[in-house]
This record gives sequence, C-alpha cells and structure tokens, in this order.
Amino acid sequence: AAQSSARPVFRPTGGSVGAMSVGINGKPAEAETPKRRSRQSALSAIRMPTEWNTNGARLDWKTLLQISRPGWWLVHVWLYLAPTGQKYHVLYTLRFWVGLIYALFPLNLLVYGLNDYTDVDLDANNSRKGNFMYGAKCTREQMRDVPHIIVLMNVAGIGALCVLTGYWWQLAVWLVVCFAVNAAYNVEPLRLSSNGPWELPCVVCGFSGVTVLASLVNDLPWASTGYWAHMTCLVLRTQLWTEYLDYDPDFKCGRRTTSTLVGKRMSKVLVLFFLAAEAGVTWFFFEDMLMRIFSFLGVAAFVGLEVLRGTDDREKKKAMKMQNAMGLSLVLWVWHKGIFAA
Repeated sequence: AAQSSARPVFRPTGGSVGAMSVGINGKPAEAETPKRRSRQSALSAIRMPTEWNTNGARLDWKTLLQISRPGWWLVHVWLYLAPTGQKYHVLYTLRFWVGLIYALFPLNLLVYGLNDYTDVDLDANNSRKGNFMYGAKCTREQMRDVPHIIVLMNVAGIGALCVLTGYWWQLAVWLVVCFAVNAAYNVEPLRLSSNGPWELPCVVCGFSGVTVLASLVNDLPWASTGYWAHMTCLVLRTQLWTEYLDYDPDFKCGRRTTSTLVGKRMSKVLVLFFLAAEAGVTWFFFEDMLMRIFSFLGVAAFVGLEVLRGTDDREKKKAMKMQNAMGLSLVLWVWHKGIFAA
C-alpha cells in the first residue's frame, strides 16, 4: 500500500493559462511559453504553501496561528522586552524585530504545538479549544506533520538570527536547550506536563529562555535580579491558573498536574499565593508606583472574582482579555521606564 504523506497545497492566484487568453480590459494576456512556464515553476517552488494536506485532513495557516495561542503572545512580549527596556537604539536594528517576531510565532508554535500534538485525544473533549486564546481543536491527522513544521520554522528563525548577530554557537546551544526543555515537558518518557509538580520548574526554565534569547540577540546584559524573581512568580501563577482552567478534563482522563494533585480549592490558594508573592517582589525590588498598584490590584481582583464570587468560563475569558489589555499597557510602561533592564 502506498504511504500517505502531508502535501503542501498552493492556492492558485489566477485562472489557467492557455496558448493565448484574454487579460484585463480585453487585452490579450501573455502567451504561454517555455520561459514563462519555467518562471512560474520557480515561483511555485519558493512560495510558502497556504495549507497542508495530511491524509485528507486540512491544516492551514489559520490553524497554525490558533495553535500558537495569540491570546497568550503577551507573555513572550513581556519576557522578550525585559532586558531591552530604555535601550532605544535596539528599535532601529533588524535583529530586534526579527527576534521579537520569532519569539511571537515560531517559538510559541513550538511551545504550544508540541503540547497539542501530544494532547490530541484530551483536547478533543475540551470545550475551551478552537479559538485564538486557548488553541485549535485538531484531529490526529491534522497534527501529524506539525512537529516537522515546528522544526523547520524554528531552525529557520534561529538561522536568520545567527546571520544577523554572528552568535552561531550560542544560538545553536540555545535552540538545542529549548527543544530539550519542551520535549521534557511534552514527550515521553519524562512528559513533565503530566507529572506534577515537576512541570512547574520546567515551565519557569522554558519561559526564562525567551529573556535569555533577547539578551543574546540584542547584545545586552541579562535582566536585573528583581526581574527574575518577578518572572518566576508570574510564570508559576499563570501555569497554575491554566491548569485550574483545565482541571475537569484533566481530572477525568487521569492526568496528573499540580492542580489535579492538590484539588480545585488548593489550586486557587496556590494562584493567590504566587500573586501575593509577585506583589511582594514588586514592592521590594521596584519603586515604580504604577507597577506596585497593578500587582496589588491583581491580587484584589482574583480574590473578588474567584475566591469570593466565582466566575463561569465566559467570564473567565472576558477577565483574561481585560488583563491582556491592561498587561500590554503595563509592558509599554515598564519598557519606557527601563524597570527590568540591568
């Protein structure tokens, strides 16, 4: 039997061309010639596919974008911009923008795509899936070639950064460590995502790599000590919160996360603990009053909405969108003030 494989599909941009056809305004179009056919073949060879055909299942760029979770891109923006605060000169460099674009799409595709690849059966019963906030809901056939796409896009992205920066071996090591951390989180035999509480130090290590990348790409010192403490609290409370949101489907299938280990009530307590720790770190390390107020408002909002009142899934999504909007404003303020930069 012939083996099936993913085939890139190119959407035609015009009609078929015969020996002679009518063009715009009734004028004759360019005749089909060997030279023209050769040029069209060359363009088709280098053009990116608009979708992939995997065993009859369609995987297009919109689905890949959903897999990368644009609703959570703000996290990588925060992490990438941390060491570049008040360094206005980097805004005029190509390496800064290529690094930021890489951190937003190819890197997020690696982080979340590998997770979705190993959680296809679990995600099929997750009602939150199928959007740009929580990711696409795909079949196993659609996800079959996602690892290949992830590898190609990340190797190409880091390769471009190597050319721009000249840091070949440093970025090569960074990419190997990045793949290793994500494999440890998602893939057997470790698969720390289902071996709580060991997934927690793994995600801290993984997300801190974005800030390390920013320092490498932009040739800047590492971020301040206070930033690393703040980032650790931010990543841990976000991870625990997302695990809490997935508590029911995870518990039903026997998945062992920190949240399913401690239960729903203790999950909320842990989120509140790291929110309070984040506020404490902010007060201790940073003198910026706006950042301090934002941190304590986060604690108060969580207590009011989740501990005292309780919210449904729709309200949680709305609250997260508002948090993203406020977070983006705070990111710009923190960068302008250079709060995290060394």
